Amino acid sequence: MSLMIRRLTILCLILFASQTYSQWSLTVLDPQQQWNTAPGSIEEATFSIGPKGIYSQVSAYLTFSAKGSNFYTNNPLEVVYNFELPEGSIVSDLWLWIGDKISKGKIMDVWTASQIYESIVNRRQDPAILKKIGNKSYQLRVYPMGKNETRKVRITYLAPVVWNETYVVTPIPTELLKVSRYQVPKVLLKTWKTPEWNTPSISASDNLFNLRSDSFFGDHFEMDLTNLAGIYSNNLVFNNPMVGGVYFKYYKLANEGFYQLSVMPGNSLTGNSKKVLFMIDYDSRKSNTSRATLLTNLKQYLKSNFNVNDKFNIMYSGLSIGKVSEEWLNGDQSGIEKAFSSFSENSISTYSNLPTLMKEGCEYLNKKGASGTIFLFSNADQLGSNTTANQVISDIRKIMTNNYPVMAYDYNDKDYVYYYFNNRSYVGNEYFYDNLCRLTGGTYQRIGNNINTTLGELFTKLNGTINSFDLYTSLQSGFCYSRQAISGKGEVVSLNKPITQIGKYTGEFPFIVKTSGMFNSSPFTQTMMIDDAANKMGEDIIPKTWVGNYINTLMNSTVTNSVINEIVGLSRTHQILTNYTAFLALENDTSWCYTCYKDDGKPIGSTDVETNLEIPTEFSMDAYPNPFNSQVTITVKLPNNMLGQKLSFKIFNTLGQVVKTFSSDELQNKSVVKLFWDGKNDFGEVISSGVYLFNVSGGKFVKTLKLMYMK
Repeated sequence: MSLMIRRLTILCLILFASQTYSQWSLTVLDPQQQWNTAPGSIEEATFSIGPKGIYSQVSAYLTFSAKGSNFYTNNPLEVVYNFELPEGSIVSDLWLWIGDKISKGKIMDVWTASQIYESIVNRRQDPAILKKIGNKSYQLRVYPMGKNETRKVRITYLAPVVWNETYVVTPIPTELLKVSRYQVPKVLLKTWKTPEWNTPSISASDNLFNLRSDSFFGDHFEMDLTNLAGIYSNNLVFNNPMVGGVYFKYYKLANEGFYQLSVMPGNSLTGNSKKVLFMIDYDSRKSNTSRATLLTNLKQYLKSNFNVNDKFNIMYSGLSIGKVSEEWLNGDQSGIEKAFSSFSENSISTYSNLPTLMKEGCEYLNKKGASGTIFLFSNADQLGSNTTANQVISDIRKIMTNNYPVMAYDYNDKDYVYYYFNNRSYVGNEYFYDNLCRLTGGTYQRIGNNINTTLGELFTKLNGTINSFDLYTSLQSGFCYSRQAISGKGEVVSLNKPITQIGKYTGEFPFIVKTSGMFNSSPFTQTMMIDDAANKMGEDIIPKTWVGNYINTLMNSTVTNSVINEIVGLSRTHQILTNYTAFLALENDTSWCYTCYKDDGKPIGSTDVETNLEIPTEFSMDAYPNPFNSQVTITVKLPNNMLGQKLSFKIFNTLGQVVKTFSSDELQNKSVVKLFWDGKNDFGEVISSGVYLFNVSGGKFVKTLKLMYMK
């Protein structure tokens, strides 16, 4: 068995074993006595978020300690941190503070990184390793840390944002703090304004950002989240920067272009106003969600999904049913603020009065003599039996003079009561909600991981859906290809939930965006032209997000050694963490990052740290992976005495014939040169398998590196 195959076999075993472990935890342990463990603490946390279109760049600065532990040893300790990030996140960087210096993580295959980390821990030096151990699960290990000391890291990732008609929302990763043994004493959020992104706020508070300036973050906006860190559904919110229902950015590399796109599918459909009666029923025994959290989320989603053409009202349970207004309220910002200033969490009873609430809600809609939708919040379970539920559903249907679709949000997530009939079990009032919604043409939704996510899913269905939806992109003189849907997958999409997509293109502007589908049984189509290319240039995270999503596609395919080699190669080239690679930060001169002392919200570039920082002391060449199947990365390091020489970079076959010539003009005077070869010759033809020689020459200088290409 070859060394490469053996490594891949071990790597697959590591991956299989690690994917079964995804719980959140923060532990401090003694590597010399691994039975000696204690919960870890986070002493300080800072989150910086820079909006970048359909993704945001998020950096989490975390300082760990063994505060409160009783270690009876002076051995250096190890921090082991298991955590999760939003699904679809692309981890792009790791920093480790070592004294007053920063070590920037290098990415390598996870087998090699793990071997290096373990050997260094045994020698008691300074490393940190970050691995992806599941679909959205990660593990960070840091060593060493004294029992009375702290260690600081920065983890950076690109997170897909949530778009709606009014706002663009990025989750603030305060959930990372929930495993700290003690409450984190200081939590800060930092962000930046740009002409596009100029109105930051957060969903869980009415606090305002303060303008700050320092040498590390530059001019920025800051908010203290210390008192909100226990609310794990915090979001950074910006106004939606779409123009005409479209947001578009592109980034052009030498031989191909990349784009990101967000489109409002119902932009050409007018006259689709909403009239919704929100009804809140609350049983304090049956939910981990407080009344305050419920109202905060309702207010936020109203602001995000309603406008001046929409109408709403709010009713809530009590000994007598409460009502915010006798008339419909406008769905603009002032109408929403007026509604929530007229009642509070204490207005809502802590016991359920669901049948009476439903009765009076239907009577209110009957009195107004118009169609409307009922949006019910309830966590009750007293109507769980089919006999009781069927009777109440029948009574409600009799009261309705018109059919009012019922959207039921069931947030019962505590002290469940189960009912069993019809050869299946039901949780709480599940049978009642499900059948009432189905009979009225509404939708039933149970709370999932958190109220923020699942409530948002139900809100998007209020405006209706488009069937057979299609989004097509092209150029007037060119074409698009390799498109990847980030949101809005499938033929049925919500009218007011933007479709986000990334892709590649070749050709010249104008860029064409065409949408079509069926709405209310009628076909529609719309074509939009984007011709102001100069104003649509984006940042280099656009190709990185495309590569990150392509890697996820490979991970979900049939994984062979060839696929793993391709994933590892792309991961190393583009600084993207995968299940088969790891970030490793070491204590050595080649890892020190002298430009890491500034975070201005700009994206992390795709080049390795060596490209920008390392000054080699001697000539060296390296190729990875080698043997290779789809692409090989060739790294050439040039000492100072070779800079300024005219060098050529070529690949020969074993007959001495030139197969590939790399353009040398843009490669001169660089300390570290990175070349990527896809196994094609200068004519774009795929070569045959075999041994090839990479050659660097200049004057009397000639160096050769053997490459093995395997189809």
